[in-house]
Amino acid sequence: MDISRCEYSFLVEGMGLEDGDFSPVAHLVTDVETVQMMREAEQGEFLIVTNIHLILPPTKCEQGAYAMELLSEIRIQPGTEENPVYEFITGAGHIYTSART
Repeated sequence: MDISRCEYSFLVEGMGLEDGDFSPVAHLVTDVETVQMMREAEQGEFLIVTNIHLILPPTKCEQGAYAMELLSEIRIQPGTEENPVYEFITGAGHIYTSART
Protein backbone atom coordinates (compact mmCIF):
# COMPACT_ATOMS: atom_id res chain seq x y z
CA MET A 1 0.00 0.00 0.00
CA ASP A 2 1.38 3.39 -0.98
CA ILE A 3 0.76 5.87 1.83
CA SER A 4 2.69 8.65 0.12
CA ARG A 5 -0.50 9.89 -1.54
CA CYS A 6 -2.64 9.72 1.63
CA GLU A 7 -3.35 12.73 3.77
CA TYR A 8 -3.40 10.53 6.89
CA SER A 9 -2.92 6.81 7.49
CA PHE A 10 -3.45 4.61 10.51
CA LEU A 11 -1.61 1.63 11.97
CA VAL A 12 -4.18 -0.51 13.76
CA GLU A 13 -2.81 -3.03 16.26
CA GLY A 14 -4.61 -5.66 18.26
CA MET A 15 -5.28 -9.33 18.81
CA GLY A 16 -7.11 -11.52 16.40
CA LEU A 17 -7.23 -14.64 14.35
CA GLU A 18 -4.45 -15.13 11.88
CA ASP A 19 -4.03 -18.50 10.18
CA GLY A 20 -6.49 -19.94 12.70
CA ASP A 21 -4.48 -18.88 15.77
CA PHE A 22 -5.12 -16.10 18.28
CA SER A 23 -2.15 -13.76 17.89
CA PRO A 24 -1.08 -10.11 17.55
CA VAL A 25 -2.19 -8.51 14.27
CA ALA A 26 -1.56 -5.12 12.69
CA HIS A 27 -2.87 -3.45 9.56
CA LEU A 28 -2.11 -0.24 7.72
CA VAL A 29 -5.36 1.58 6.91
CA THR A 30 -5.98 4.71 4.86
CA ASP A 31 -9.59 5.60 5.67
CA VAL A 32 -11.50 6.48 8.82
CA GLU A 33 -14.47 4.23 8.06
CA THR A 34 -12.29 1.10 8.02
CA VAL A 35 -10.57 2.16 11.26
CA GLN A 36 -13.95 2.58 12.94
CA MET A 37 -15.17 -0.82 11.70
CA MET A 38 -11.99 -2.48 12.97
CA ARG A 39 -12.37 -0.72 16.32
CA GLU A 40 -15.87 -2.16 16.56
CA ALA A 41 -14.58 -5.60 15.44
CA GLU A 42 -16.81 -5.55 12.37
CA GLN A 43 -14.04 -6.02 9.81
CA GLY A 44 -11.01 -8.18 9.37
CA GLU A 45 -9.62 -10.71 11.77
CA PHE A 46 -9.44 -8.30 14.72
CA LEU A 47 -11.11 -9.45 17.91
CA ILE A 48 -9.59 -6.70 20.05
CA VAL A 49 -8.03 -3.40 18.92
CA THR A 50 -5.36 -2.33 21.40
CA ASN A 51 -3.76 0.70 19.70
CA ILE A 52 -4.40 2.96 16.76
CA HIS A 53 -1.54 5.14 15.57
CA LEU A 54 -2.08 8.18 13.37
CA ILE A 55 0.59 8.37 10.68
CA LEU A 56 1.20 11.97 9.74
CA PRO A 57 2.37 12.77 6.21
CA PRO A 58 5.60 14.75 5.72
CA THR A 59 3.58 17.88 4.90
CA LYS A 60 2.19 17.88 8.47
CA CYS A 61 5.56 17.35 10.22
CA GLU A 62 8.24 19.85 11.05
CA GLN A 63 11.03 17.47 10.04
CA GLY A 64 9.48 16.76 6.64
CA ALA A 65 9.34 13.02 7.34
CA TYR A 66 6.56 10.66 8.35
CA ALA A 67 5.68 10.67 12.05
CA MET A 68 3.37 8.52 14.11
CA GLU A 69 1.31 9.43 17.18
CA LEU A 70 -0.95 7.28 19.33
CA LEU A 71 -4.55 8.15 18.53
CA SER A 72 -7.01 8.61 21.38
CA GLU A 73 -10.16 9.80 19.58
CA ILE A 74 -11.70 10.41 16.17
CA ARG A 75 -14.61 12.81 16.00
CA ILE A 76 -16.59 14.64 13.33
CA GLN A 77 -16.48 18.43 13.39
CA PRO A 78 -19.94 19.78 14.24
CA GLY A 79 -21.92 20.84 11.17
CA THR A 80 -20.02 18.57 8.76
CA GLU A 81 -22.04 15.39 9.30
CA GLU A 82 -23.17 15.16 5.65
CA ASN A 83 -19.63 15.55 4.32
CA PRO A 84 -17.56 14.62 7.39
CA VAL A 85 -14.47 16.55 8.38
CA TYR A 86 -12.67 14.42 10.94
CA GLU A 87 -10.61 15.56 13.88
CA PHE A 88 -7.91 13.20 15.08
CA ILE A 89 -6.97 13.72 18.74
CA THR A 90 -3.71 12.13 19.84
CA GLY A 91 -2.61 10.92 23.25
CA ALA A 92 -0.29 13.93 23.43
CA GLY A 93 -3.27 16.27 22.97
CA HIS A 94 -2.53 17.31 19.38
CA ILE A 95 -5.53 17.80 17.12
CA TYR A 96 -5.26 17.21 13.38
CA THR A 97 -8.06 17.65 10.86
CA SER A 98 -8.94 15.90 7.64
CA ALA A 99 -9.96 19.23 6.09
CA ARG A 100 -7.88 20.10 3.08
CA THR A 101 -5.95 23.32 3.50
